[in-house]
Amino acid sequence: MSLIESLPARPLEPQELTSLNRADAFDLVVAVEDDGPARSLLFATDAWVKGVAYEDDAGWSVVETVALDDETERIDGLQACEEAVLSFRDDENEE
Repeated sequence: MSLIESLPARPLEPQELTSLNRADAFDLVVAVEDDGPARSLLFATDAWVKGVAYEDDAGWSVVETVALDDETERIDGLQACEEAVLSFRDDENEE
């Protein structure tokens, strides 16, 4: 099952985000938004960071993936994915 297929067909509630952080599959899961249901998420493992966004008409999609290696640290991957998600949100709001 892919990351996207494992998410419910709606934004995540704060308690669901907490549950994802307790799961063994991810090292870190954070919402890009400060409050309310999470429509933009950052997922991190030892190997990658993914920026994921929810749209009412299309559901969840992976906006950006950054592979982590000796030259790319997790913080760099998180920042790149957050920027990609915010850009995606800005593009979505312009339409």
